[in-house]
Amino acid sequence: MSLQGYPHRTGRRVRWAWLCALGLMLAIAWPTAAQIAPTLPSTSNPPSQVKRFGNVEVAPVRLPLLQTPLVEVTAPTVYDRSDPAQQQASVEQRAAQVSANLNRGLDRFRDAGRIQVVVSQLNGEPILLLSDGQSQPIRLVTVTSLDAEYNGLSQAELAEQWRSQIQAAIERSRQVLSPRQWFVTLREVARILLIAAIATLIFWGIQRELNYRAAQLEAQQRAAAAAALESEAPPEPAESEPVSRLLLQRSRLLNRLRHSGSLEGQLSWNRGLRWLLFWLLIAIWYWASFRIITVTPILDQFRDEWLNVPIRLMGLWFASGIAIRIAHLLIERSAKAWDRTNLLAVEGDQRRRDLRITTIVRASKGLATVLIVFAVLLAVLNTLGLPASSVLAGSAILGLAISFGSQSLVKDLVNGCLILVEDQFAVGDVININGQGGLVETLNLRVTQIRDAEGGLITIPNSTISQVRNLSRTWSRVDFNLEVGWENNVDRVLACLQQVTEQLYAEPEWQALICEPPEVLGVDAITHQGLLIKVWIKTQPLMQWKVGRELRRRVHQALQAANISIGRPQTVCYWPELEGQKPSAEAIARGQR
Repeated sequence: MSLQGYPHRTGRRVRWAWLCALGLMLAIAWPTAAQIAPTLPSTSNPPSQVKRFGNVEVAPVRLPLLQTPLVEVTAPTVYDRSDPAQQQASVEQRAAQVSANLNRGLDRFRDAGRIQVVVSQLNGEPILLLSDGQSQPIRLVTVTSLDAEYNGLSQAELAEQWRSQIQAAIERSRQVLSPRQWFVTLREVARILLIAAIATLIFWGIQRELNYRAAQLEAQQRAAAAAALESEAPPEPAESEPVSRLLLQRSRLLNRLRHSGSLEGQLSWNRGLRWLLFWLLIAIWYWASFRIITVTPILDQFRDEWLNVPIRLMGLWFASGIAIRIAHLLIERSAKAWDRTNLLAVEGDQRRRDLRITTIVRASKGLATVLIVFAVLLAVLNTLGLPASSVLAGSAILGLAISFGSQSLVKDLVNGCLILVEDQFAVGDVININGQGGLVETLNLRVTQIRDAEGGLITIPNSTISQVRNLSRTWSRVDFNLEVGWENNVDRVLACLQQVTEQLYAEPEWQALICEPPEVLGVDAITHQGLLIKVWIKTQPLMQWKVGRELRRRVHQALQAANISIGRPQTVCYWPELEGQKPSAEAIARGQR
């Protein structure tokens, strides 16, 4: 298992975590939305741009070019806008008519030197007119008593206020369309883009240097891992069996885990700086876009919207990245503290403890990432106007869906937690599950991946793991059985085996692999083939195969030297015509007929 691409795989896992969490959100919200009847337009409620205050409704008048609210006109409340017999005009119709009058006046007087808004009287009420001083003026709006009452002014005072506001808006709109203003705006936009481009080039250079440094650190990691692999003794010719390949795979995995951590701190800082530069680039271009919107009058209407939802979404995105990194840092610090206090020690096996800590840290990081992403998605839904409470209201339906359609997923997660808590196995162990054996390369709350002796990667859902045979937990044992013939002296055979095992244990090379003095247990069974003698040798984890092979080689040589025969199947045949020539018991024991 290569650990050099772990940062890239971490990024992919984070993206997959976002996608999975988004799918979970949709799974929660979709059943709830499906059960809610579609909301039909209400004839008693006013449109979104209309505000109702009892028997008075208010709507804004917008300048067609800038789309910024100029004044607010009023009208008596219309309770049923779908009634064809309704004779009274609604407030939104009045506001639309005023906007249309403004648009028509600006179009007619676009070539005039000056456009003026004047106050006049019609039927005792003030009205606003749009005039160029030469042609017939255009009537804009009548200032009604309801308008004056709503604004708390007299009709004359309100008419003068509206006149000044509309006059200023018209002059501004004409200024926006002037060539001089467009030149000033384009020059300012070019200056802003130039600043953003220069900052981008500077950050790009820093980013390139950080990428080069990261490549150097990863190359050093690979070189250290390769040096560790080269320092390993090559497998002996007798160890070409699949079990020996598993031993070699495990040794290489442990060396990679050990050497990859030495430079991981520098790589973490490097990744953190690159992530910070990425966000600085986003901030620079967000500032540039906001400044462009601000200095461009025709875009100024979008300034508030650009400051609202986008910046909140980016803030949530940034906060999620910070939270994930802090959570991962706390998990790593906690793991180091546990390691120092020996809370996870298993019979003093340092390597075993390190493997278990590594496995728990990886699973905990994945769980923390999913939880943070889930919380951020709830905040995103709330920011977009979808209340999280309505999403969480579908949790009952989600539970029902999980109980019927996702039972295996829940079982996988529960069983994965139990595997970690009970320390059934960890990354780097050699195990046998449901007849599938190999080296554990990946262990998370969902699946376990093992690599068999032929290099095949086997993925096993945790819910299907009911019984695990761990071949590398704490210690192993050589279970050696030897069947010798009837004609051999039992005590002589036992003494021969005792001598062979003692000689094996006395050699330093093999004593390092054997935990305790070998035990020659004695005669374990008597069959027609001979006498079954059992020998136990307690070894270091996964060393039982290597020690067993050496033991069998030495036993074979010792049996040949002592002229001890192994057991063989025996058969006795009788013929009635040869009844008087029945072989003796001694002949049968010697295999004669």
